[in-house]
Amino acid sequence: MMTRPNIICFSTADWDTPLPTNKHHLMRRLAARGTRVLFIETLGTRAPKLSSGVDVARIGRRIARGFEGARKRGRNLWTLSPLVRPRWNSRAAIELNRIAFRTQVAPVAKGFPDAIAWVYSPYAVYLIQAIKPSHVVYHAVDDLSAVPGADVAAIREAEARLLACADLVICSERSLYERMRKTNSNTHFLPNVADYTHFSKPRTAKAESLEALRGIAAPRIVFSGNLTPHKVDFALLDAIARKNPAWNLVLIGPVWEGVAGDTFLSRLKGNRNVKLLGHVPYNDLPDCLHEADALIIPYIENDATRAVFPLKLFEYLATGKPVVASALPSLLPYAEAIRIANSPREWSRALTEVLANPEIMRDQRIALARRHTWSKRVKEIELLLSQLTGK
Repeated sequence: MMTRPNIICFSTADWDTPLPTNKHHLMRRLAARGTRVLFIETLGTRAPKLSSGVDVARIGRRIARGFEGARKRGRNLWTLSPLVRPRWNSRAAIELNRIAFRTQVAPVAKGFPDAIAWVYSPYAVYLIQAIKPSHVVYHAVDDLSAVPGADVAAIREAEARLLACADLVICSERSLYERMRKTNSNTHFLPNVADYTHFSKPRTAKAESLEALRGIAAPRIVFSGNLTPHKVDFALLDAIARKNPAWNLVLIGPVWEGVAGDTFLSRLKGNRNVKLLGHVPYNDLPDCLHEADALIIPYIENDATRAVFPLKLFEYLATGKPVVASALPSLLPYAEAIRIANSPREWSRALTEVLANPEIMRDQRIALARRHTWSKRVKEIELLLSQLTGK
């Protein structure tokens, strides 16, 4: 029987973020299987803008939560909001954050002896010694230096230090894996997966968002995720909407907090056949996806998306619905089950074809989703941990 180590997770997101990500799914499942997890909320990827009401509100919530200390969130799972400044570009700034972190977190970390430092934020490399970890795992799921507003030099410096000291590196995207294994030999490629059981069938929720979606005429072409201009190609969606007025494009998800207001959506929202549903809770999301006639991943090509493996891919596939996606490097290997498109013309043609023949490739989509589940991924990760710790 595996001896389960404690884990102190250094996240790049808060626990209560509207959209659960890789780190939330993984830590929740490890905790459910008996691993005690302390989830340290984001250390900051970009500097907040005091001119942004969203950022100011986040700062206020962070300070309030930070003084609450560790909060229990479920069996074997606690969260803590670190009172550090999101600045890591000088020795003075780093030292101030070290002092603040050590004062706040070190006493809590004593309740997680010999913990593995599970790192998503490269900036954690400056803080991990305060918790005296038994091992360091770097779980790379994004190229954080490509996030708008990020301090590129500071992130790359921190990541280089982290790769040098990590005992294990896990990458969710192939180009991240190819780059990081040149520095760290114990690097493994484990792409994102999904909860097949959760998404494979509607949950018959009576959510307001579901009723709103059902009130939109078919065909309904649905995107689910953060509405962020450095990932989602809003110009492409605008072109598709204008070229195909009989289709309804439905966007589910919050506007990305890194943008003041939603000016990047203004032109798109001018189309009568574009509907914004806002955030839909994770538990209600399967119902909405099953109401779609097609599901889309319309990502723009840039440094950020070239290093992304969309978590939504296998969530979409589990529904059996047709999927059309941009030609991201991470998605090309799955072209046997999804349609890949580049230009607005290709997108319109692909969507026309899948809407006319929604059952084509349905079996391939479902079979692919069944092979990529969180239950399998957690077991693979636990095997890597047992090899690392010898337990």
